[in-house]
Formats: sequence, C-alpha cells, structure tokens
Amino acid sequence: MRFYREILEGGGAGSDAGKSPRMLLNLQVLRALAALSVVVAHALHETGFLAAATGRAAVDGSAWNLGFGVDIFFVLSGFIMTHTAACEFGKSGAPLRFFLRRCARVIPLYWLLTSIMLLGALAAPSLLAVPIGTVSHILASYFFIPSGRGVDEVRPVLALGWTLNYEMLFYVFFSLALLLPIRLGIVWLSVLMVGMALVGNLVDPSHVQIAFWTSPIILEFLFGVHVALIFRSGVRIGVGGALGFAAIGLLGFVRVSAPWDDAALPQFLRSGLPAALFVLAAAIGPVLPHRKIVLWGVALGDASYSLYLAHPFILRPMRAIWTKVIGGALPLGLFTLFSTLAAALFALALFQGVERPLTSRVQSIVLRSRRHKRISTGTLPAAETESV
Repeated sequence: MRFYREILEGGGAGSDAGKSPRMLLNLQVLRALAALSVVVAHALHETGFLAAATGRAAVDGSAWNLGFGVDIFFVLSGFIMTHTAACEFGKSGAPLRFFLRRCARVIPLYWLLTSIMLLGALAAPSLLAVPIGTVSHILASYFFIPSGRGVDEVRPVLALGWTLNYEMLFYVFFSLALLLPIRLGIVWLSVLMVGMALVGNLVDPSHVQIAFWTSPIILEFLFGVHVALIFRSGVRIGVGGALGFAAIGLLGFVRVSAPWDDAALPQFLRSGLPAALFVLAAAIGPVLPHRKIVLWGVALGDASYSLYLAHPFILRPMRAIWTKVIGGALPLGLFTLFSTLAAALFALALFQGVERPLTSRVQSIVLRSRRHKRISTGTLPAAETESV
C-alpha cells in the first residue's frame, strides 16, 4: 500500500501527529477502559469466594471476556512504541536509549509492588492463594523471566506481571529494530515476531521460557505497530467509520459459543484483532468531546498502570471487609461496583503520590547518567537532550 511505503521511508502526512493531544486523549480513555475491564474481571472472580462465605449468588460474568483489556494493552503498546520512536530508527545510541527509557517507566512501580507482595507473604502467608515460590522464582519475577508458580501456572510473584514479561520481550525486539532504518526495522521486527509465533506451535510446553516467549499472543504487539503506521500515514475516518470499527472491536468483550467456538481460535485472532480495531478507531477517528466523563477517563488512563498492577491490593481486603461487615445483606453485584470504584480511586492516588514522582526520579537518574557519559566522550546526540 502506498501510505505504508511513504511512512516507512520517513514521510507521510501524519508524521507530526504524535504531538497532537487529540490522539492522546482517545488513547488514554482506551487505556482506562482496558484497565477497568481487568479490574471488573477480578472483582467478579472475588464474588465467587464471597458467595461461599455469605450465601449470596455470585455474579456470573461467564458471557464476558473481560480479560480483553490485556489484549488492548498489548496492541496499544505496539502502537505507542512505534509512533513515539519513529524518528529514532537508525540513529546512533537509539536502541539503548529506548530500552533504558522503557525500563525506567516500567520497573520502578513493578519492583515496588513486588517487594510489598513479598513482605506481605512473609508477614501473613495464609493470605496468599498461591505460595510465593523459590528464590529462583523470585529473582525471575524481578527480571521479567517467565517462571512456573504452583501447578501449571507461569506467573511472577506479582501475578499480573506476566503481561510485563511479554512487554519486556517486545522492548528488546523493538530496541534491536531501531538499529535499522525504519523501513528495514519494521520488516525485520515483523518477520521475527511472526517467525517466533510459528515456532511456538512446535515448542514443547515443558520448556517454560521458550514456550511462553513464542506464544502467538506476541503478534498483538505487531498489530499495534502496523496500526501506528496507518495512523502516521495521515489516514483519518469520520464518526461512522470509527463507530463501525469500535462496534466490531466490542465483540472482543463477548464470549461466543455455537456456532463459532471461542476455543477454536487462538487468542491473537479471537481477541487481538478486535483490540487492533479498537485502537485503530481511537487513533484515526474523531477526538472525543471534552466532557467530564471523558476527562475522568483520561485521568484514569494516566493512572492505568497503577490501576492494573495495584488493584489486587484493594480487592482482596475489600472481600474480607465485605464478608465481616456486610455479609449477605447486599447483592454481590454491589461489591463489584464498589470494589472497582475503590480500586480506581486508589490508583489515582497511587499514580499522583508514588508512580509519577518515582518514575520521574528514575528517568532523570537514567538520563543524567547517560548525559554524563556522552559529555565526557563528546558524543552527546541532540535526541539525548530531550525529556523522556
């Protein structure tokens, strides 16, 4: 396609679009939606335990694929990395610069919450559904290496960190792609990730790391990469087109049985393609109106990383409080509502009070260290003087 060729050669009408807050507003709202869907899924799961303790009926969420939020996150990651780093392809020092920035963004909060989880396990191990595991498992958790936990479960200490194991893998691949001009880099990245997904069908599941890293779910990042190319080409659609893409994307939230069996399709097709259409609609569709609900969505999108990682620290205590204080007096649908709201408010506070200042501090240390090295050798590039 012509616009692919133009943008891969460094042109395209949308090459400056990432500087516009219009696209960012839509995508931040989509981040909030993705994070909330995961929170609601886990809140519904908690109602199963509450049902046994209170005698109330659990909320049946079996018709909804609320884990779809993870697929949206993966596509968004591929989109944002490609769009924000498009000018870095082929530049000296770009791979290391990119990777350090991503580490400074992802690691601080994750390591903090993982450490809190470990301290909690030492203080009250009975609160954990699954034991922490061995020292090697703990180290693997900190360094984003897939490791078995319990029976047939590949999860880090902070269980939700399994998605970060895929994120860091993608960052490594993307960093290597930055060694090349953008056209060759995107082609190389696409071939590599498709090849790994194909190899994944041949890997013995007992090889935990290889089987994990070659899962076809990694193709969802690649969907995001190519959505970013479409966006940067300058293609835009009206309200009708955006609503059409979003309507198809909403199917990712629904579990389908006969005649189309969910289990018959791999996740990257069943959920990844609808997620890509959602991101595409948000990126190239009209900007959402600046209303209060949208602005709250943007604020929660800013805090989506905190919401995603920290919400289990809210849901589990709320389950215990609900059992002792409310019991069977209220339907458990209200638990889902109140616990989701509490998790969102906590995430907003955590983002403002911990995540943002902590991340900013780590990023400034990383950049300062690299600047000093570059200045001492007289090789500081212009891109190194920009903020992360």
